[in-house]
Amino acid sequence: MREPNPFIDLREKSFWQKSETPIWIASSFFLQRNLSSHPFPMKMNAVESEGTLAALKQSIMSTKQLDIPIFYEMSELKPWEREYLLEHFFATCDTNNTECKSGVIVDQSGSFLAMINGEDHLVLHSISSKSNWREAWKKLSEIEAELDKNHSFAYSPKFGYLTSELANSGTALTAQALLHLPTLIHLNQMDEVLLKLLEGEVQVSGLTGQSDFIGEIVIIQNRFNIGLTEEHILKEVDRAATKLMELEKRARDELREEPNALLVDKVSRAIGLLKHSTQIEIKEALSALSFIKLGIDLKWISGLSDGEINSIFFGVRRAHLALFSSGEIQSDQLPQRRAEFLQEALKPISMRL
Repeated sequence: MREPNPFIDLREKSFWQKSETPIWIASSFFLQRNLSSHPFPMKMNAVESEGTLAALKQSIMSTKQLDIPIFYEMSELKPWEREYLLEHFFATCDTNNTECKSGVIVDQSGSFLAMINGEDHLVLHSISSKSNWREAWKKLSEIEAELDKNHSFAYSPKFGYLTSELANSGTALTAQALLHLPTLIHLNQMDEVLLKLLEGEVQVSGLTGQSDFIGEIVIIQNRFNIGLTEEHILKEVDRAATKLMELEKRARDELREEPNALLVDKVSRAIGLLKHSTQIEIKEALSALSFIKLGIDLKWISGLSDGEINSIFFGVRRAHLALFSSGEIQSDQLPQRRAEFLQEALKPISMRL
């Protein structure tokens, strides 16, 4: 009898298919904390890191808000398994300290991740669909409050909660909204919109953290932490994301009334590319999938739902493909495996125009 694979369970509980809007596809929250009695992970030796790992693991695993939490020690994970967890949660975990023992905890919901001894002693992370962002934030803040009863976190009256990067100190909260904005981008309306948004307290990036919007995914997040409350940060990110979503929706409504010939052609070409390519790189795949996702929402394409195309969109990343293939994929085989995955996944779709 084959043993259950917890990573497959995590994939099957993915929230991507639960997203209620094709534009605002996810909300994400990170809370960073450090123990006041220990040096930061980059400065810890093996003994210190083992003590921190054990203490925080025990507290988090017994937290009542989590649904069947599972602990993984990073050193015991295969490289692709570690990468899969980080891909799933859009997270990073790198201490640049080979002596430091680190681990992660996920729960059965597939929406919670705790990273221990990464860049900070603890990063609590929750990700959800748009409509559930308040619930996800509430869960995260309740977990942090419970941990605060048992641990003394590093705090300065001047700078707030202390983190490995001073810019993240203060609330030590990063709130993000992941938006799909192909219409604003390809109709050349994005620059003007961002010019107004960037005057405020939010910043904008793509999936890589840079200004290159791969797959037309735009991430809105708070620019500042020090001197602000968590409620203020959440309000500003929600305000900016809601504004962008409304503008994208308005542009899509106009396209439903009067399709743009150039965009119709790009959507049609994207289908042809992904159905017939024998090798494809990640950026090209995400760009084409972005047009297909738009086409599905505009009813130009039939055969798949928005939730299904979301799963395909985020499933073309390296570690996700490795999970589909039941193991690590060599770099030179990755473009071929991605193309094969896409050919199979996109069989049901066809143009309606």
